[in-house]
This record gives sequence, structure tokens and C-alpha cells, in this order.
Amino acid sequence: MRNPTKASKVFINPEKVEFVQGSVEDPQTLLKAFDGVELFHNCINLPYQEWSRLPEVHGRILDAARKTKTPMVFPGNVYIYGHAPNGLVREDHPRNPCSRKGRIRLGLEDTFMRNSAEGGVPYVIMRFPDYYGPNSASVVDGVFKAALKNKTARWYGKLDVMHEFIFISDAAKAMVMASQRRDAFGQDFNVPGPEQIKIRDWMGLVFKQAGFEPKMSGTSRTTIRLAGLFNSLAREFGEMQYLTEEPLILDGSKFNSFFHTHYPARSYEDGIEETINWLRKTAPME
Repeated sequence: MRNPTKASKVFINPEKVEFVQGSVEDPQTLLKAFDGVELFHNCINLPYQEWSRLPEVHGRILDAARKTKTPMVFPGNVYIYGHAPNGLVREDHPRNPCSRKGRIRLGLEDTFMRNSAEGGVPYVIMRFPDYYGPNSASVVDGVFKAALKNKTARWYGKLDVMHEFIFISDAAKAMVMASQRRDAFGQDFNVPGPEQIKIRDWMGLVFKQAGFEPKMSGTSRTTIRLAGLFNSLAREFGEMQYLTEEPLILDGSKFNSFFHTHYPARSYEDGIEETINWLRKTAPME
């Protein structure tokens, strides 16, 4: 954590949180952070343009955690699966990433599994679809901002493809649930959104909650490729655009059976309403 003031705003009760300032690339900071810790949620990520550094960063984290064998809960994503032609994706779906970033994520998960098998850090992986919600730093943040300003929202793909999203606090609850079950460690769980929905319909719900008629546009592969010639982030989005052109929906049956419950509980309508209200309070629109 680099900025304590900024980080404290994420928590409802920051006075109950102990902040350790420093970089995960500093071994001494990591040792200090792990001192006395019984379990940790490893949510460290980097901008797309820096993903080649993720194996090194997470290697340092594992080295520090291994000294105390501190159990780890890790938020996975769907990149490791690649294309999903057979409908709902269970945990035993072939792991055949079709992107560089997917191969990096698969490498991370394989490293965690191998480290644990060798007596290192116990792990549980909770795999989610796209996030949205307060403080989510999500790919759909621009949709909410456009809706609140009554402007056209852009989606990086086709508008009529089935997709799913998970409200950020529902994902957090799922990770906490996993941390409380020691028999969950050594396993991975797919946690889907509340339902499949067309991108067009989901964006329409955002505009409805913002109080405006929907205005949206999709983006073709050609447009993304051209933008990638001048913009590094657009270039990184290009290889992931298959996820916005074809459905990949997670099957949560293992999660529901193992934890004897059903998550996430937040409907799109309720989650979008909460996100809109939070944005209006934290970043009032002119």
C-alpha cells in the first residue's frame, strides 16, 4: 500500500485496519506485512501493460508468505479458460488460454498449486467474472460515468453477446467465506454473476438508474486494432476482445454445493443502483 490516505477511504471503518506502507516489490515491506498474519487475501494486480511483471511480483509474495506458511485466498478470473464453446464453464473446463494475459494468469495459478504441494503456502482460488461496484476499478467504470453524464457509453465488443458481472462486495464475501473453510484450501471455485444478460440490456439498466434513455455503442476488432497503434491500453484490450464477442459464463454449482449457499445475492438492478448512488456521492456530476 503506497498511499494511506487514499487506502483508508476504501474501508467503512478504517480505524479497524492496520496499514503497512510500502511496495510489494520490497522484501522487507512484505516481511513486515506478514508479521503475525494468520491468513491473507492476495489481491495484488498491475496495469495490463505491466502484466509481464506479475510472476516476479507474486513470487516475492509467496517467498514472504512461505516463511510462516500463511494461507492465501486469491481472486482468479476467466482468462485461463480461453474459448468456452460448451456453455457453462466448470472448474474442470480445459485450461487453454488463447491470450498472453491468459497464459500469465494460468502460470500464476500453476505456481500457487506447485508451491503448496511442495509444503509452501496453502491456497484457495476464487474465480470471478467482470467486477462492478464502488471502488471496483472495473472495465465498466466508463459505462457508469457516461450514463451519469447522459453521454454515449462505449463497450469494447458486441452489444448483443451474453455476459455476466459480479458486484464487488459479493466477490469479497465469497473470498471471506472461502477463508473460513480450511477444507477449501487446495481447491478452486468458480463464482458466477446472478444471471446471464446481454451487454445491451445490462448497460440499459445503468442508464435507467442514472435517469436517462440508453445511449451506447459497440466496438469492432478493427477499431481496437487501429486504436492500439497509438494507445498501449487499447492494444492490450485487443487480445482480450474475444471475451466481449462470445459468451463465457461460469458454473457456480461446486461453490453452492461446497458452501451450502448461493452467491452472489445482489441482483443487477440493486447492484447498479448502489453503484450509481455511490458515484453521485463521491464524484458529483456537473
